[in-house]
Amino acid sequence: MRTNKEIEQITNNILTQYLKKGGSYKTFEQIMADKNIKFREIKADSTAFVGALTKANNGQVYIMVNNSIDNSGRKNFTIAHELGHYFLSHSLKQGTFYCFDNQIVEEGIYKDPIEQEANHFATCFLMPEQKIKSAFLSMLRYSKKAKIKDYLYVKNDYTFGIWKGIKDDLMKRYGVSEAALRYRLQQLNLVKFEFV
Repeated sequence: MRTNKEIEQITNNILTQYLKKGGSYKTFEQIMADKNIKFREIKADSTAFVGALTKANNGQVYIMVNNSIDNSGRKNFTIAHELGHYFLSHSLKQGTFYCFDNQIVEEGIYKDPIEQEANHFATCFLMPEQKIKSAFLSMLRYSKKAKIKDYLYVKNDYTFGIWKGIKDDLMKRYGVSEAALRYRLQQLNLVKFEFV
C-alpha cells in the first residue's frame, strides 16, 4: 500500500513530464501514446461497468471506457483512474482490472486499497494540489461577495452563488465533475458544505 503522499508524488512526477499548460486531462493522448497504451471506448452490456485496464495476450495494454458515460468529468476521472492502475503497477499483480461504478469513486474513500489508490491518483492527476489551490483561492479573493478570502463555507445563502461561479469555472478548467471537485477542495480544507 502506498500513502496518499507517495501517490501524489508519482502524479506530480508524471505531470512535470507531460503537463505544459491547461488541464491534466488534455495529456491523456500523449501519455498513452508514449506508454503504448491503446484507448478504446466500448459498448458495455452493463451500465455498472465504467472502465478497465487490461493486457492482451500479445502484451498490448488497453484502457477501455464505457461509451455510455455522458458526463465528460466522469469519463476523465475513469481514464485517470485506469492510468492510476498502470502507473501504480497494479497491472503487475493482476492481468486485468475491470472497474465498476461503485469502485471508481470521485467523491470519497473506497474500501478496496487498490481501487482507493487509483481513485486518489485520479484526483491528484486531474486536480494537482498547487494548481487547484492557487486557482480556487485566486477566484475567491476576486469575488466581491466573499467575506473570507481563504476558505468557503457554502450554505443555502449568498455563499452558494459564490460557489456556483467558482465551481463552473474549475470544472471546465480541470475537466472534472462537481462531485470530484467538491471532494478535492474539501480534502484540501478549502471548502465545507452545509448540505450534501
